[in-house]
Amino acid sequence: MKIPFAQKTLRELIFFVTIFSFFQSFLFCKKESDPNDDLVKILSLGLYARSCAGQNAFPSNGAVGSLFRYQIAPSFTNSQITTYNAPHQVFPPQTGVTQKNKLSVFYPGTDSSPCEINAILQQGATRGYHVIGLSYPNGEAVNTICNQGSARNDASCFELVRREIVTGESVSPYVAVDSGNAIEGRLLSLLLYLNQTYPGQGWDQFVSGGSIVWSSVYVGGHSQGSGHAAYQGKIRTVGRVSIYSGVTDYSLQTASTPSWLGLSQQAPAGSYYGLIHENDSIANISGNMNQITDVWLNQLGLVGSLTNVNVGSPYGNSKRLVTTNCNGMGILAMHACPMFNGFQNVWNYVSYP
Repeated sequence: MKIPFAQKTLRELIFFVTIFSFFQSFLFCKKESDPNDDLVKILSLGLYARSCAGQNAFPSNGAVGSLFRYQIAPSFTNSQITTYNAPHQVFPPQTGVTQKNKLSVFYPGTDSSPCEINAILQQGATRGYHVIGLSYPNGEAVNTICNQGSARNDASCFELVRREIVTGESVSPYVAVDSGNAIEGRLLSLLLYLNQTYPGQGWDQFVSGGSIVWSSVYVGGHSQGSGHAAYQGKIRTVGRVSIYSGVTDYSLQTASTPSWLGLSQQAPAGSYYGLIHENDSIANISGNMNQITDVWLNQLGLVGSLTNVNVGSPYGNSKRLVTTNCNGMGILAMHACPMFNGFQNVWNYVSYP
């Protein structure tokens, strides 16, 4: 699908405003974690000051603090991949930390690259997880696709668009993603590449017989990416699903959420967790600021009272967490806020137990 120039320009503007808000958050956003960590966070600013545009254009491998990061272009793992080629971000578990023997895969939101969510990826590696920030076809929001043109009247649009992006099955007339370019195809190609190129790092435990061992995989995502993670929990036996600022799917035509959200899940009961800003109007496109958190409770099985993360871990053992951090910073910053540095304790609870 070709993107009109004006629409593309608007997206580029939104992207740069989001990045500006991201940098702002380090200086001005109230942080959830212990004030004693402030010096470490300030010193880590250098990691995020590097332009992701530069890293995406010229990926390289190297140390990031106590971690080692691989930046691997998807086309390097599968020659059939020619688009959405921003590098995957890959972190083996931190040396000296007990390995979890779990793979955490995280999907960025619309028009974002894994580079922009490095903070949450790094946190997983410090906890002993093998971590991948996956680059995938995410140029257009699912809500945009399914709330315009003939798709507005297609009740199956949301589910089939997600299914095609996730699996590569040719099931939706509104997107064109083959199996090699889909999320799961890209993940498999990357794991096979990592196992061949870096034997002994433990990537082999996540592939068996040419297939992904889903029970050893935790999936998560932000915004559009959270919806793909939630959908995978419906069709794959993933061990955990972490949802940040999503799932946003909502039909403006029928003023309702799509039926796929209520499908039975293959992931274990109680494996879905979520975090959202309580005033996130981008995710809650219906205008009801409880749209997302009600879906969590009623359709995705996230139990517990809505709990502000400021109460501290274990957050009342709730799976439905909200934050008021980043208030007053604008709608883009509030939507991106759960990805900002400073939520490490919350990420541990939601994504990295």
